[in-house]
Amino acid sequence: MLPARKILCVFPRYTPSFGTFEYAYALTDGVRAFMPPQGLLVIAAVLPPSWQVRFVDENIDPATPGDFAWADAVFVSGMHIQRRQINDICGRAHAAGKVTALGGPSVSACPEYYPDFDYLHIGELGDATDTLIERLGRDPSRPAHQVRLTTAVRRDMTEFPQPAYELLPLQRYFIGSIQFSSGCPYQCEFCDIPGLYGRNPRLKTPQQITAELDKLLACGLLGAVYFVDDNFIGNRRAVQELLPHLIAWQKRNGFALQFACEATLNIAKRPEILSQMRDAYFTTVFCGIETPDRDALKAMAKAHNTMVPILEGVQTLNRYGMEVVSGIILGLDTDRPDTGDSILDFIAQSQIPMLTINLLQALPQTPLWDRLARENRLVDDDGRDSNVDFRLPYDMVVGMWRETMARAYTPQKLFARFEHQDRVTYPNRLQPPNSPQRVSWPNIKRGLTMLAKILWKVGVCSDYRREFWRFAWPRLKTGDIERIISVGLVAHHLILFARGAASGRQNASYYSTRLREAAVPAE
Repeated sequence: MLPARKILCVFPRYTPSFGTFEYAYALTDGVRAFMPPQGLLVIAAVLPPSWQVRFVDENIDPATPGDFAWADAVFVSGMHIQRRQINDICGRAHAAGKVTALGGPSVSACPEYYPDFDYLHIGELGDATDTLIERLGRDPSRPAHQVRLTTAVRRDMTEFPQPAYELLPLQRYFIGSIQFSSGCPYQCEFCDIPGLYGRNPRLKTPQQITAELDKLLACGLLGAVYFVDDNFIGNRRAVQELLPHLIAWQKRNGFALQFACEATLNIAKRPEILSQMRDAYFTTVFCGIETPDRDALKAMAKAHNTMVPILEGVQTLNRYGMEVVSGIILGLDTDRPDTGDSILDFIAQSQIPMLTINLLQALPQTPLWDRLARENRLVDDDGRDSNVDFRLPYDMVVGMWRETMARAYTPQKLFARFEHQDRVTYPNRLQPPNSPQRVSWPNIKRGLTMLAKILWKVGVCSDYRREFWRFAWPRLKTGDIERIISVGLVAHHLILFARGAASGRQNASYYSTRLREAAVPAE
């Protein structure tokens, strides 16, 4: 048996971004972060039972000197966009004399980004994890030189433990998280998922998923859960096996949670899946539409988005009660000076409320990175919002992004898109019962707190209060409090973030490591 150790798991802070809703937190009952970090929670769960584990998500509160002093070793994980913060945690741990270990997608793709960590865990949970635990169990001191441990044999996802949700205050998160599968069968040019996790999705069992949902509820999660799978329908047969279990779980638990996921748009061709998703109370689907230009989709190896007309696909999901959130990319080789106008036309036609419009960024271990390297079009400049040498002038593309954000997210246009959803999408959703789980005192208290803050901070204090009341007043009269809260939270963030984008205060690429002042402080 290995000697007992004290492990401090630290998840680095994100730079405020469009998709993490920082501006909405002030309207909630104490939310401080977007989503629990799945990967590091799984690592915390596989540590020996005799080891003590302390978990700090720096999106909620920073790790203190006392945390570092307590630990024998510090574990970190994160993505490329968190690179600066990851290395900062390493520096603080070393200043405290502690050994550091880094895993996750960023180091797995680019170990050279992290020369100062003592241990690099490259790849997924598996034999490298076992070796790391064994080495720290024998000797928790810092090694003389960096040690790289690469997973050769991955642990089967059916053998994954339940994430250590109990180590986090789940009530402080905007949305919960859960993982069903890993990997994606498609090879979109800009995406690093197939390179990191493979093209054949690996899966947990339905029983694992329902057990994790039970744990999320037991640990105090309220509201919604996001399936963080890279493509929820990457294995359609497996999803069809899972969905009846989710439906049964919802019925047993009074439809306590809403579900959301990410899927390719060709999900619109699968009514048998959409019907069961509706019955399981899926309300939101993120689709990487990327561009309405069919030629551009083919050029980026995303022809599966052309299997169904894009607008028709969006409307199909709306008919099953699911609001679409879309990813859009600017800076493609096929872009023209009027591409921003084309995107705005698409937004007006699709009536999608939230679109994460983003500058193209080349990620390592992607076909895009390889192609641009061959063409000598990768730019190493921390002062830029993208590492791509665009076909159009860089300043033109950034200006197009700012203009598109400004025009897409005026309060008038945004609330009009939500009005559209209220007519054509929300009535098609499953209408869950007023179960004890849904009308529990914690839910009621949370709803009243958020409603009061929204009515005051948006309905009274904001400069767009007229547009807000035009949407909210009819729903207030009919008692549709849930809609006022959900739209009020999201719209407030989108409006404020878009204003920052238009004025140049936000990164134009959410994958950029360009350093900016945090628009929303952690404290």
